[in-house]
Amino acid sequence: MITTLRLVWRMQRWEVLVLIGGPLLLAGAIAVVAWQTSVTLAGLDTCYAATGGALSTSCTALVQSSNGMTGLSPILVGATTVAPFIVGILLGAPLVSHEIEKRTAPIAWSLSLSRVRWLAQRTLPLLIAMAIVLLLLGAASEALIRATPPGELGFRFFAMHGPLIAMRGIAVFVIGVVVGLLVGRMLPAILATGLVVIVLLIGLQLVREGMMRSEAIWTAADDRDFSGVMIYGSAYSDDTTGQLVTDEEAYSRFPDVFGPQGSAKPPGLTQVYLATPPERYPIFVARGIGELALISLIAAGLAVWIVGWRRPDVG
Repeated sequence: MITTLRLVWRMQRWEVLVLIGGPLLLAGAIAVVAWQTSVTLAGLDTCYAATGGALSTSCTALVQSSNGMTGLSPILVGATTVAPFIVGILLGAPLVSHEIEKRTAPIAWSLSLSRVRWLAQRTLPLLIAMAIVLLLLGAASEALIRATPPGELGFRFFAMHGPLIAMRGIAVFVIGVVVGLLVGRMLPAILATGLVVIVLLIGLQLVREGMMRSEAIWTAADDRDFSGVMIYGSAYSDDTTGQLVTDEEAYSRFPDVFGPQGSAKPPGLTQVYLATPPERYPIFVARGIGELALISLIAAGLAVWIVGWRRPDVG
């Protein structure tokens, strides 16, 4: 095992340093920003409580620091969202395609007792290291989201935090290995993996959107805060019969209420939204992890089959 790790390190040291070290540094930076954001906001609460609204010079500095942290948060969370794709593609796609292209893979296959073992020795160390780092990155991103007002997880942060970050990286990595085995050339393998991942993401997004819409329910506007909630439609509910009244029908019934001087609250009607309940968010996250785990297992099976099927002289 030690010999295998040394070989992988010698072959992939620059990729490991950049593509594993980079996300690790990003996770550390996000953790520091999350911590400083919490400290800054707590200090602001103390300032407001002590001064009654009139801020001292030190409190004004805290406001500026808070604004800077709040502005930095979306950038760091966005970087977290992109990281698993960059790391997975640039680690997975060249891993075996480079050896096939350089004609070193056929030599290794002739010396190894098992091509599957050869493949596992090349992929598993990097896969484990990448998964650990991306788990840390996902945890740091979640801490930052919770520290930044309003401090709640929801559908707008889907796949921007938590274990789903690592699972996306794993799936992309394994897909990259499969494409690399098929293509046998490093640059085309990277480009082809990117294309496959884009198509896969679009497909998963469409499926998820369809499921979220199918599980949406009509909810009264006054019953919850709809910030960050997926809304697919709006209407009014008749307080007497409970029947839905479209926006157009409500406007035609009460034109004065919706006029420039109106209250926008028609009598006898309650505004409702067709929205996916936020309580369903953890379920969709679990589904996303399950989908990517299944894709990873299927891709791993394909990689095992392809490495045994591939002719040594094909490059």
